[in-house]
Amino acid sequence: MLRAPLHEQEIRRAIGAPGEGDFVVEGVAPLDANEDRCLYFIKGEVSAAVRESLTARNGCIVIVRRGSALTGGLGACQVLEVDQPRAAIAKVLAFINAESRQPPWVLALKIAREAVISPLSVVEGNVEIGEGAVVEPFCTIGPDVVIGRGSVIRSGVRIYPRVSIGEKSVIGANAVVGSEGFGFVRDEARNKIRIPHLGGVVIGSHVEIGALSVVQYGTISPTMIEDYVKIDDNVEVGHNARIARGVSVTGGVVIGGSAVIDADAWIGINSSIRDGRRVGARALVGMGTSVQDDLAENAVARAPRPDVRMHLGKKLTP
Repeated sequence: MLRAPLHEQEIRRAIGAPGEGDFVVEGVAPLDANEDRCLYFIKGEVSAAVRESLTARNGCIVIVRRGSALTGGLGACQVLEVDQPRAAIAKVLAFINAESRQPPWVLALKIAREAVISPLSVVEGNVEIGEGAVVEPFCTIGPDVVIGRGSVIRSGVRIYPRVSIGEKSVIGANAVVGSEGFGFVRDEARNKIRIPHLGGVVIGSHVEIGALSVVQYGTISPTMIEDYVKIDDNVEVGHNARIARGVSVTGGVVIGGSAVIDADAWIGINSSIRDGRRVGARALVGMGTSVQDDLAENAVARAPRPDVRMHLGKKLTP
């Protein structure tokens, strides 16, 4: 959940939804969070399961598409109808960002005596850096960043605010952790405007992320890279992705936003995982493969092999 206290009237003003009400929510959450006193949004049709789940929650505000006939039909939840729920939630996130409503992840500067930080690097604001951590030259870190005991930040790394890195992890040279995710909505004039990504990044312990790799912020919950994940050079991890414990991601891979890679899967060279897709535990994605559908546990996905009879774009007769 993205923690940020909001009054119903603030939400109504941000999204242009007139009306009365004095609900107060604790933040914004995805539908599957199952939290009380949160702001949720639903882009499309509402399934019976989602309706039942929301009805059981208390003190929530739900933004839905106009004409959904859900007003008064979600128990104790307040329903706000708009033309474009996704654009509405983008406006709420912009309000949260502009008003600095999120509580900080780090309350005070705390750098362990045994940490080694190059004088050629910049550490901004409140950060927490553990014992034995190493920050090499030409890095920029913080504010609101945690780097655990014994972790190594190689030269040229940029770590943006709201990033947490566990113990004994390595971030490779010139990697970027916490770049803004690639998400846009259209305004009233049909121009694209960026959705603020405020969820941050959480990286576990004993993780390795290779040189020139990029890990994007989550939108309303963190992008997650769990313990013992190994990521090669030149990899992109999209916003809201979750890479589970022990996964191996080789060079040149692109992982789309909200994709899930389950434990101990192997993602081969130059492959891609479509946004929102799931790769099951211990699955193997072969090099050059584009994963467009969910993969089951222990599945093997390989790119189609080219016809060996093709030469210079023309098929040779056998």
